[in-house]
Amino acid sequence: MDRITMKKKAALGFFDTKAADDTWRKIGSFSKLEVWVDDSMMEEGYLEVDVVDTLVVHGRSPQRVKRVLSVQLSTAEFNNAFHIDMTQLDYRYAGRGIAAKAYRYIMRKLGVTLQAGSCQSQGGRKVWFDLAKMSDLTVWAQTKYGKATIVETNDEAREVSLPKKEIYDSERVQTFVFASA
Repeated sequence: MDRITMKKKAALGFFDTKAADDTWRKIGSFSKLEVWVDDSMMEEGYLEVDVVDTLVVHGRSPQRVKRVLSVQLSTAEFNNAFHIDMTQLDYRYAGRGIAAKAYRYIMRKLGVTLQAGSCQSQGGRKVWFDLAKMSDLTVWAQTKYGKATIVETNDEAREVSLPKKEIYDSERVQTFVFASA
């Protein structure tokens, strides 16, 4: 996995809870935020999740609520896990641990395993660090054909690590990180 720098902050706009296309469904909530999923293409290996703040509405349209987090997932190299293709967090909600809580909620509610993205920003690495610290989740790393090894946490860098292998920016072998409930 590669370390990357994300400089642009995201403003995610609003989510329509009563949209006409009805592919989105509410699956629950955590920390006063609602979780919506579009699993209409799950058989093809795609899943989209939005987390919204129902306390912030758009003008006079109470069904249009603030989009806090948007996650796009797909099955790729590992068919038994959803790869996190892109995660965006609205900058006004940064620093609250929402992404890690959302990943945990998705894994528990949908019963899926998540695979870390192949490129991660500092915030993305912190999310996996937070997941590894959650006692009800298992976070492990492995190479394409290697055995799974439970990750450790590097408190100084605030990222996951392995005792004898590089996870990030390795020239030798690509390592993948997974989490499940």
